[in-house]
Amino acid sequence: MKVKSILLGMLVLTSSAAFSQTSNLRKAKASYNKFNEVKSIGNSALGAADLTAAKEALDKAIEHEKTKDLAETWTYYALVNADLAVLDSTDAQEGYMQTAIQAREKAISLDEGKEHEQNINVLNSIVAQYEMNKGVAAWDNQDFEGAYNAFDQGLKYLPNDTTLLYYSGLAAINSQDYEKALAKYVELIPVDSFSNNKQIILDVSRLYLMQGDTTNAIKYAELGTSKYPEDGELATQNIELNLMAGNDEKIINTISSQVEKDPENENLHYYLGIAYSETNNIEKAEASYRKALELNPNYLDANINLGGLILNKGIDHFNTTNNASLPQTEYEAEIKKAYDIFDSALPYLNKAVELDGSSYLALTNLKKYYEIKEDKDKIAELQARIDALQ
Repeated sequence: MKVKSILLGMLVLTSSAAFSQTSNLRKAKASYNKFNEVKSIGNSALGAADLTAAKEALDKAIEHEKTKDLAETWTYYALVNADLAVLDSTDAQEGYMQTAIQAREKAISLDEGKEHEQNINVLNSIVAQYEMNKGVAAWDNQDFEGAYNAFDQGLKYLPNDTTLLYYSGLAAINSQDYEKALAKYVELIPVDSFSNNKQIILDVSRLYLMQGDTTNAIKYAELGTSKYPEDGELATQNIELNLMAGNDEKIINTISSQVEKDPENENLHYYLGIAYSETNNIEKAEASYRKALELNPNYLDANINLGGLILNKGIDHFNTTNNASLPQTEYEAEIKKAYDIFDSALPYLNKAVELDGSSYLALTNLKKYYEIKEDKDKIAELQARIDALQ
């Protein structure tokens, strides 16, 4: 009987010890839950005392034999330190976060059954928010490289977060690291729900162009026009890139479709003029340039191109006539036609120089006209203006 009483007493004592050994973890959880109640209504600072109490209890729990190897202990230890880092504004802030990150790794290694995955996900959000705050602070100080590094670090914890992807890409652009910017922005392109998706596609196309990669620049411009067929900016990007790449015949139908949607857009008529000119459809090119100038008589490039096109047309007619065996009367009539064509170019040639007297191309085209007319004074005057540009 006496032995039984002793055993019973020992059992009770052992149970009390076990209860005591886990009480720090329970106390920490209770204090952390109180902090989260306050945090959820936007008053995290008011829960600072509960957060500190949770940390004090966990400092003991991670040392105790019964709780030091529990995934739960390290999960809460990580959570508490991460929240302390977000709240703190002293030099201790980074120390709290590093402790949280190390605890996170231990928690994950111990949680083989992923019982605490939900809390780990919450932790990831806190750490990512901390990095976001660091990135914003760096951005405000014009430290774009530092901002990128912080946003990028946040993505390690929230890999698919569109805000972090966008800000990291934007920071990389501002620090002129276009390869890193592309890497982030390309990840955003399939995310149709991202509010700025259309602009991202346009920026990716432009970034590839800045890198000298016209093929990918066109690829994403075409993707953009297929996803957002009514967007004029993407359509223009696609057209300009294809014209630059020499895909003139391919792009004619695309430009024509855009003209139907926006017939008052002088740029589209100008682009159509370029495409027709490059495919040797001179009559349609001329008509397109004229339409652009009908909409905007002060369109410099359209004046330059139309004046140059008409000059070339006159030169072709002049050369063809000279190479043909024609009776004198017919020859003279055809030569006069060539000079009439030259004269019809003059208003556009003069207008181009009037609009931009420092345009090498405009001055050169006008000089060519006076060379044809054999006007030495005008040739000398224009040559002097051209020389002054260099």
